[in-house]
Amino acid sequence: MATGNFFQTLISSILGGGDADAVKRKMLRKTAKNLSKTKFHFYRYNSHEADASLAKFFYEIYKAVSPAQLMFANTNPNVLKRIVIEDGLSENQRTLQDSLTEEAITALARSTPLPQVVQQVNGMLESFNAEFTSEKITQTDALYTNLLLLQNFCQYDFYFLLKKFDNTLHERSFDAPPHFQSINGTYVTEDLKNFIAVAWALPQDADWESVFKLLKAVKGVEPISLNIWKKILARLKMVREQHILEMVIQLITENPAYKENIKGEEHHIMDDFISQTRHTAEETLEDLKAKQTAGKVDGLLSQIFGEGTVIEPMKNYNDSSSEILTRKNFTGYTYCDPLSYLRQFLLDYVKKDLRELSDILLVRGEWSAQTLSQPMSEAFHALMEITKQISAFDEKCSESGEFGNKFKSILPRVDRDKESRNICTIVLNDANNEAAQLLISARTQMVNYARNLKMLLEDFMKQQPNKIIINWTDLNNHAEGKLKQKCVDVYKQIFAFVSLLQNFDIAIKDS
Repeated sequence: MATGNFFQTLISSILGGGDADAVKRKMLRKTAKNLSKTKFHFYRYNSHEADASLAKFFYEIYKAVSPAQLMFANTNPNVLKRIVIEDGLSENQRTLQDSLTEEAITALARSTPLPQVVQQVNGMLESFNAEFTSEKITQTDALYTNLLLLQNFCQYDFYFLLKKFDNTLHERSFDAPPHFQSINGTYVTEDLKNFIAVAWALPQDADWESVFKLLKAVKGVEPISLNIWKKILARLKMVREQHILEMVIQLITENPAYKENIKGEEHHIMDDFISQTRHTAEETLEDLKAKQTAGKVDGLLSQIFGEGTVIEPMKNYNDSSSEILTRKNFTGYTYCDPLSYLRQFLLDYVKKDLRELSDILLVRGEWSAQTLSQPMSEAFHALMEITKQISAFDEKCSESGEFGNKFKSILPRVDRDKESRNICTIVLNDANNEAAQLLISARTQMVNYARNLKMLLEDFMKQQPNKIIINWTDLNNHAEGKLKQKCVDVYKQIFAFVSLLQNFDIAIKDS
């Protein structure tokens, strides 16, 4: 060891420089001395007592903010938020806001076609949002933040703290002067820390005039006069800048290193409000669209299958099986309803009415050129084949089928295994894509069949037909004079079913 270091250590040992407790006591004595040099003699270091002057400091603030404390206690926080938001709206925005509620949009839809309602609501949303400049949003957020900070400060439990200095004190009673006594400092340590948390969060340079103006507009009176509030802020600033309360806490806790780290608060309410207004309007429009679609679907189902007809769901690709998937937060089977409608239509009409008409036109009919009958024939046979494909697809969704068996083995692991969840998503997409492909193919073939059927009808209705089918008269006799009506009926049924499918968003998605 070097000679210099040895003598330094020896001297420190003799003088107590290496004793941590001695160092701490020295620092506390210095803190006490610094506190005594200020005008705030809140703590008696020798007797470890919080002085009555500390209580008087809090009492003066309590007396000033008491009306505001009572006001805030009787005010719903959500009401304050709504008041601030409405204060930041222009007259035009208030009018638009009233028109963008669920009730207003629903009422509009009762007298206006839905496409026009959608157009009007989107226009109103655009106008409503256009006035929200970044400056306006910042000002409103700041106003709400400052209002909450004022509320937090006023609602600090001054009475609980002060009653420790005078147990005869009555809450919000200021007629008689209090009789504060010095008390053990440890009784108020947490109270002081809590006060610092709400008091030091108050920004000195905030626009308090706007806050008090808003409160006066709402309540009719100022709970605190702005002048008194500015005096409170000035006094708090002095106490904070001199670290008075921190020194008191350091002395009480005998922790000279104690320091409060108060972070500024910011509350952002306008972005949420704007988003919620848009969400409400868009959700209402979607609900109206869904109800309109449901009404159209119900009407078309009655037209196609007859009033009150119950459509049997698929055996495996159905809502019950889908629910097992949705409970695991997957989208589930997307096309249960339209696919069950298609299956029923193929069984009720394609295999009966359409087949009967096709037998007459395609089998018995003498076409002027065989190539003319080919598209209609191919469409018919494709629809017959789709009936089989639907049954095969449904079987793939059973527990022993390709899709169902995979779900059975993978689903129990998806909650804890990300890879299993990804695999399940791919399998589900494949299943839904196959269902969509069946629907798209059926729709395409129905359109092809109906287009050719319409061509035949138009040719038959001409005064000088091109004679696509040469023996139309013989075919009509075979149909007991009802061939034209049979063609019209089948065309209408196909048209109605294609219209039904148009109410569903059917698309192939990437796996």
